[in-house]
Amino acid sequence: MSRRPRDGGKQGSRRSQSRGGGRTDAGSRSAQSGPSDRPRRKSSDRSRKASQGRGSVDAARLLAFLRARRRRAVRPDEIARVFGVGRDGAKRLRALLSELVAEGDVERVPAGFRATRPDGLVEGVFEPAARGRGRDVGTLREDGGREWRVLASRTAPAASSGDRVLLLPRSRPIQGRAPRGEILQNLDGSRDAWVGIYSRRRGGGVVTPYRDDADWTLLVDGDESGAARDGDVVVAAPIARPTRRRGDRGGVSALPRVRVTSVLGVPGDAEADTRAVAWRHRWPVDFPREVLAEAEAIDEQISAAEVDRRVDLRDLDFVTIDPASARDFDDAICVESGGSTTRLWVAIADVSHYVTPGGAIDREALSRGNSLYFPDRSFPMLPERLSGDVCSLRPECERLAMVAELTFDARMRVSRRSLYPAVIRSRARLVYQEAASLMGGGGVATTLSGGAAIPSDTALARRVRALGVLAGRLAKRRRAAGAIDFEFPEPKVVLDAAGRVVDVVRAQRTRAHRGVEEAMLAANRAVAEVLDAADRPAVYRIHEPPDERSVGELCELLASFGLLEAKPASDFTAAVLAAALERAIGRPEERLVHLAALRSMRQARYAVANRGHFALAFSHYTHFTSPIRRYADLLVHRALKAQLDRPSGSGGRRGDGPSSDTARQVAGRVSWRERLAIEAERERVEMARCACMAERSGEGFDATVSGVARHGLYVTLDEPFVEGLVHLSKLPSGLVFDEARRTLAARRSGRRFGLGDRLRVRLVEVDRIAARLSFDLEADPSDGRKRRRARAAGGP
Repeated sequence: MSRRPRDGGKQGSRRSQSRGGGRTDAGSRSAQSGPSDRPRRKSSDRSRKASQGRGSVDAARLLAFLRARRRRAVRPDEIARVFGVGRDGAKRLRALLSELVAEGDVERVPAGFRATRPDGLVEGVFEPAARGRGRDVGTLREDGGREWRVLASRTAPAASSGDRVLLLPRSRPIQGRAPRGEILQNLDGSRDAWVGIYSRRRGGGVVTPYRDDADWTLLVDGDESGAARDGDVVVAAPIARPTRRRGDRGGVSALPRVRVTSVLGVPGDAEADTRAVAWRHRWPVDFPREVLAEAEAIDEQISAAEVDRRVDLRDLDFVTIDPASARDFDDAICVESGGSTTRLWVAIADVSHYVTPGGAIDREALSRGNSLYFPDRSFPMLPERLSGDVCSLRPECERLAMVAELTFDARMRVSRRSLYPAVIRSRARLVYQEAASLMGGGGVATTLSGGAAIPSDTALARRVRALGVLAGRLAKRRRAAGAIDFEFPEPKVVLDAAGRVVDVVRAQRTRAHRGVEEAMLAANRAVAEVLDAADRPAVYRIHEPPDERSVGELCELLASFGLLEAKPASDFTAAVLAAALERAIGRPEERLVHLAALRSMRQARYAVANRGHFALAFSHYTHFTSPIRRYADLLVHRALKAQLDRPSGSGGRRGDGPSSDTARQVAGRVSWRERLAIEAERERVEMARCACMAERSGEGFDATVSGVARHGLYVTLDEPFVEGLVHLSKLPSGLVFDEARRTLAARRSGRRFGLGDRLRVRLVEVDRIAARLSFDLEADPSDGRKRRRARAAGGP
């Protein structure tokens, strides 16, 4: 299993292909696949049962149920049926719902109750304003009735009367004044195109939006279906004015007639799955013409005057360390070790030199927020001209950079810090395995992927080895301060030359991965300290401590496994949690407690106020090291340049840095775009796992129980690295869920299934559209029910 900080510099970009698998940020509650039943809430009077009759429900189970329904409202009588709550418990159920509403976890809407958004964004129906209303472009009415003023924004999508939209709050509600916000996304307005599954019907056909949550179909006339066959994933464009109807989410949905414009393949094909996920999350695939034109007009030649304005570091032995599949290189590292001190240079591509605030490239980058990485391709934040060429720190190319130069003493404290613009020339492009080989020492030369070799006694090899030593000492110091290193093996999707999924393996992490991450963490921390001390408007990366209720639940779970001594929740710190997770390593419940700890965390996010980073145990932290892939980093570069006491000399592009209002707007927007990208990337990986298993139905696999829930066992296969469900109906009869021990056990037979159990399972279903794998236990002679079923089917 890999050990890593939850919010490092490179990993924060989630470079699924270029960082050894998708990194998951601290506090992302849905960060890993696995059992969806969150540990029950027992730590307050909210653990009281809603009923002592046929069924019961407490706050944790109710919240888990509502969150699983995403944003769909549920009536109390439906909740009662699901949980088997009788009449006697109905009153208590309504009281529990009222408690959850009062505490902000649940909201009441005309159609019933639903979980509130955890991100603080607002959903509602938009109505455009009459002309002449200043900055207002309209109003939004929440489902609960509150009205918002909608402000104009350069990144806001078009919205028409009745469209359901997502709003980013720009001000808090004040007595007598409507709060304000800007539109982030049109949730169910018209689209330029649809991606869905085509089904033939008499006289034509229908397209069902692929993996969409809405319940609708699009009509296709017989002569508009093109070459589509039944079951194909297609792109369809509207050809008629949409009819409108009231949807079950309280909004108004469009039902256009469409024509099939292209056929992408069948569910499971790489092109079909990739386009479907990008479409579903409304992620832009192509760059507008004006953006590409602005990128092509950029002069990549560095003038002598620009070099004179910067620190010249072209003689230093910088190297880039990335995966073999990386196409852009936005960070380079150099380390010098001598005596009791170690000197670290972290050079980051100076994207802000080339991207003008308010220009076409800048507007598109802010709209996207960050790059999106799928197993077979990426959707970059910046055009290829910048991300893969002008700004990329390619070997033996002179490039502009922003540099954090840090000197560490023998105790790994920063004794000297300097931040400045520079010009550098990378000496080599290393992949992780090559860098790890150099860090391992020995007298053997390391052969690079391009065929060249680096002798172990060269200055470059010594620099790389020094990075490995520095990283180990920095990591030790962080852990001593209470930093939390979560334990999760991450999937790496293996593709063949045609882009087809051939395997899913556990991503391997080397000393080089840790070396790069520790360097990025140190640079990000240093920049945050400088900006905060100067009170400069900027964007910080913050991770707040978990709330008291979550702490209580987590402590109870950890104590039940003997990982934590009973103590008040007020004594809970990152160091306490880190120690408990360390004790769990190698135990059957390791994955469960790490998942529970992760889900108890708040989501890491961007904010204009520095509030520290709980998981990293840093009082100051920001994102500075990936401006090619994250807009937040680009804004931080602009703020840093404005702070540095150096002449502008770049056509006035630096200006005075971002304003407080701009920083606040960017923080809210990029936090949302990051969460959207994480969801899309995770969804695409799950689809790739299904594609890997598509032709293996009926095969048996060795597996480990990685989760236990009321509805069955989650199992993780040894090979390939995929996870699926053995449903309760596929298990021996009479099993009862024991939440305290996290087991399914039969009272009569004594049969028991628990975390870490080894099983032999058989794949019975691959649902490519829902991205789910279903397994059965291989024949067990002790299970009479299975023997009877086999006889009824004509077996022995």
